[in-house]
Amino acid sequence: MTKQMIKLSLIAFILTCNLKQIVAQPLRKVLLEEFTTASCGNCPMASKRINAWQAEHSNSAIIMTIHEGSGVDAMSSSTTAAIFNAVHPDGFWFAPAIMIDRTVWPEAGNEIYLIANQFNGSADPDLDTLALRDIDSPAKVAIEIKGDYDPVTRILKATVTATFLEAVATGNWRINLFLVEDNVVGYPGLGPFKGWDQHCYDPTWANANFPGMFDGTSIIGYPHRHVMRNAMLGTWGIANVIPATPIPGTEYSTSTSLKVDTAYHDNNLSLVAFVSSYGSAKNQKYILNANDIKVSASFTTGVNDLKPISQSTFDQIYPVPTQDKAHLVFTINTSEQIEFVISDLFGKIVQTIPSNTYSSGTHEYILNTNGMAHGIYYVSMRSPGQNLIKEILVAGK
Repeated sequence: MTKQMIKLSLIAFILTCNLKQIVAQPLRKVLLEEFTTASCGNCPMASKRINAWQAEHSNSAIIMTIHEGSGVDAMSSSTTAAIFNAVHPDGFWFAPAIMIDRTVWPEAGNEIYLIANQFNGSADPDLDTLALRDIDSPAKVAIEIKGDYDPVTRILKATVTATFLEAVATGNWRINLFLVEDNVVGYPGLGPFKGWDQHCYDPTWANANFPGMFDGTSIIGYPHRHVMRNAMLGTWGIANVIPATPIPGTEYSTSTSLKVDTAYHDNNLSLVAFVSSYGSAKNQKYILNANDIKVSASFTTGVNDLKPISQSTFDQIYPVPTQDKAHLVFTINTSEQIEFVISDLFGKIVQTIPSNTYSSGTHEYILNTNGMAHGIYYVSMRSPGQNLIKEILVAGK
């Protein structure tokens, strides 16, 4: 064997080893895109189920809400309209609806735009099983998001890097980046057909989940979750960064910046990035992998994060609603430190439970809610490698 052949063989061996090392690390994340509007009376119930499912799979599932499908509202835009018009079934439309990795599913009538009531509910087909199928599949591309945000100038800068882990079909591959705002309340009182108040057909459900906020027609001051705000790399992503035939192990990066609208709440902003195919047909828009990160002064995800060594679960919070105390039930597989952080709808931290070491098994922590104002809060259960979130409703006395 010549020296040149030995050198080439050694390079190939090193690249293969490095690639295998990369493949073992990235986490596969599924992107759920929910279609809803403030005028949709069935949407809040579906949204509750979708968000509950995502909270249980927060390490591997991302939600982005597109305000289209049943008219439009104050959170609709030319971007949301373009996406909706490209994906809804020919000849008709509806909401609530959902896309799972922008994939056409034979189990759901070969459509990309699916009935949201079939997600995490009793209707067939049970669409969350399709999401789990994507989560369980190996990641074909790793995605890293990093950047910085200046709250004074409101300039947001971000770089997205995609590293392909295996060969994929030749196509029009694109990097996408969206700015998302959680818990958007807006200006309550304009009604569901003009602004932000959420129309609801189920008074019993509305009063149980949003006590004191339902006026008989709408939920006044309803917090809209994970609202798509801006397509920072264009509606369908940026072309020509990734070649038609990506080379495994090669990094493909693009950077962009945005002056964030002053109406958006800094504490509630996040970025969602993904790599997708693009074409005019519905079955040409599927997503290979996604990643997300909360916007802060300086942020980075790492390469699609790392798969956590242990899989903890945040099982439940009871009673609902709560007044003086809430029981936080959780299960961990190995001994580790757990911290609870409680924040309001606008991301402001109202209470932090210092980190404590728990043994493996199921535990119950009693949270003192006496003195907390009436309303909805989010409890984050934080441990190394995981951040699980559940909603808590505090009823005033």
